[in-house]
Amino acid sequence: MAQLQPRTVKGLHLNFAPPSKPGLWVVLSVILGQYFPKLFGFSPVDLERLFPAAQKQLMEPLLESGYMHIQATKPDTVGRALSDSPVGLAAYILEKFSTWTDNEFRNLQDGGLTRKFLLDDLLTNVMIYWTSGCITSSMRFYKENFNQGLNKPHARIPVLVPTGFACFPNELMHTPETWVKQKYQRLLSYTPMPRGGHFAAMEEPQLMADDIIQFVRKVERDQARDS
Repeated sequence: MAQLQPRTVKGLHLNFAPPSKPGLWVVLSVILGQYFPKLFGFSPVDLERLFPAAQKQLMEPLLESGYMHIQATKPDTVGRALSDSPVGLAAYILEKFSTWTDNEFRNLQDGGLTRKFLLDDLLTNVMIYWTSGCITSSMRFYKENFNQGLNKPHARIPVLVPTGFACFPNELMHTPETWVKQKYQRLLSYTPMPRGGHFAAMEEPQLMADDIIQFVRKVERDQARDS
């Protein structure tokens, strides 16, 4: 909506915004940013979370992207299996809650699930997929979008509504402010968070709520000034 119908959206708040179409500048910044951080607009936080690039931009994504490849190519195959087994569905989903919260949790026998979440909340998440039978359709999203490649229309359209970004340290991919601005050209706030991962709203609700509140205040202040 913010991209295609910007007049109907007052503001957009995100906590995950990887480059939809990485250009030459992003590629060069990954290769050379460690040595010339000011040239690429990298902060000390960016340097800590992006580098060494071979480990954090190559090996970690490879370790955690197996789900994406199968969902982007054969969603109905794995979806049918998960729709037939509640235990299998729980294992598939909860593994993400483990490693996407903190990749160090993959070394723990219990996956560290209860270090950040209540089991009742995790089971509720699994049951939404199980009772509605929607795990397969949720996976088809990947196939439908990846088949269009990097040249899909949305990848070329900037977002011009006021945007706020909460940057959590254990997110699947760190996105520096300079990268976010390439797509979201009215970035009003960019907040490096002290902790949290991919499921930030569930893991760190207070941090997320506080950031949304401060972003809304900025949007309202700017709108009042311009009116």
